[in-house]
Amino acid sequence: MTPASVLARGLLAVVEGADRAAGLLCRIVVVATGAVMLAVLAANIVARYALGQGGFRWVQEIPEQLFPWFIAGGVAIAAREGAHISVDLLPRALAERLRRILLVWVHGLIVLAYAWLGVLALEVAEIAAFQRSTILRLSGSYGYWALAAAAFLTAFASVTVALRVALHGSEHAFPSLSPPRGNTS
Repeated sequence: MTPASVLARGLLAVVEGADRAAGLLCRIVVVATGAVMLAVLAANIVARYALGQGGFRWVQEIPEQLFPWFIAGGVAIAAREGAHISVDLLPRALAERLRRILLVWVHGLIVLAYAWLGVLALEVAEIAAFQRSTILRLSGSYGYWALAAAAFLTAFASVTVALRVALHGSEHAFPSLSPPRGNTS
């Protein structure tokens, strides 16, 4: 093994570790935001009938603030696991060497596009920070921060995929989708 390939494999190990940590964080965000939204909406339904006053007015603002984070976590999970919509007719028709080049190139474009989207979302978040929700007075920038997070996490997932494909081949793009390997011992 050359020093460059050792360095590349070490870099891939670090990136994959960070990708797994990001995936765990996204799962926590999805579960936590989903649970809070469910609990708040359920409490409002109970309050509507128990209190007889139509529920809590502030409840509608909670899902408005949490739903973008719920979606951002789901988008990032889908991107890192290859569960998003894709068209793979062309890659399947190519020889492995060309498929590798195409996948690395496409994921490179995804990194650039989503990094740019993330930067733009942060710029809009700065503008929206002055807007406040009606009752809870929460900043209007939270949803844009979620969009930025989803964009940056999707870009990072594509970096991981591109490195994996470049080093190990197209069948390793998404390990969760790869066929199980037989025992080679």
